[in-house]
Amino acid sequence: EESVVIDMGRSRRVIAGPAKRALKARDGHCVWPGCERPASWCDGHHLVHWIRGGSTDLDNLVLLCHRHHWKVHEGGWQLVKTDDRDIVPIAPTITFGRGPD
Repeated sequence: EESVVIDMGRSRRVIAGPAKRALKARDGHCVWPGCERPASWCDGHHLVHWIRGGSTDLDNLVLLCHRHHWKVHEGGWQLVKTDDRDIVPIAPTITFGRGPD
């Protein structure tokens, strides 16, 4: 039997090849609660973003459909993995600037 490396650590940002296949097999669909878009419609997402030191290891990766991937990267949402490995979306915090004193 031949084994392949699927945890890439910090050596590679792009989720491809065996790592992408393993991610699709594990998640099966978009992991956003209530979303059932199939893996073929999804991209891999780093829970701890690559730019913030996140690794390209399966434990730090989830599948997200385009809509939910956009919500995280452009909409300010965050995803948290619980101890039970459930994914919980956290809505962006709205802050209001102070008015004139």
